[in-house]
Amino acid sequence: MKIHRFIGEYDLSKKEIEITNPEINNQIRAVLRIKKGEKIILSDGKGREALVTLDFISTEKITGLIDKMEVKKENERKVHLYLSILKKENFELAVQKAVECGVSSITPILTERTIKTGLNITRLEKIILEASEQSGRNVVPVLSPILNFENALAFGFAAGEKTIFHPEGEIYQPDTVRVASAKTASIFIGPEGGFTDKEIKTSEGAGYTVASLGPLTLRGETAAIIATYRAVQGI
Repeated sequence: MKIHRFIGEYDLSKKEIEITNPEINNQIRAVLRIKKGEKIILSDGKGREALVTLDFISTEKITGLIDKMEVKKENERKVHLYLSILKKENFELAVQKAVECGVSSITPILTERTIKTGLNITRLEKIILEASEQSGRNVVPVLSPILNFENALAFGFAAGEKTIFHPEGEIYQPDTVRVASAKTASIFIGPEGGFTDKEIKTSEGAGYTVASLGPLTLRGETAAIIATYRAVQGI
């Protein structure tokens, strides 16, 4: 039987825990119809999670007793995705799947060919939270503020591995020795029209490797998903 997981600002240091968030309360009580005596998993979004047996359920609050609490480590390799803003549904899909693939942070970026410039941050944060819950993650990825391309390159420079994905680059084949030693990676995905030649030259001058994901032309959201998975796994 599946045990449902919920991420929030829970104090997992106490034996008894209280859930007062109306949205989570409604999901437990009315949507999932979880009953008194059943178990759920609560995570604080920072690496700690607890198995909880519910002992009281009402419309105002839900309480439970912690059966077991543990700290779970995620992949030591931290991948930071710098993703050009795409059309609404495409960007949201890329964010959702990147979280499921294990990304550590997502930074929306503005490039020369970016068409859409606005984002619904509240909705994106909800997508990130729900994707984290669904995929069993204990640490919620960070959604960083929007940056222009040059500033994003500067922020991503500190990573051990720095890759900008572009169809004309060499096929992405991580050096397993280098990947093992690089605990952080910055990966850049362009907009619908791709990065301009000027942006590619700028990134090369800033120390980034230009790489492609193969001979096929991928949509931005598809490239983001594949690149994130490969960067996290180092394959």
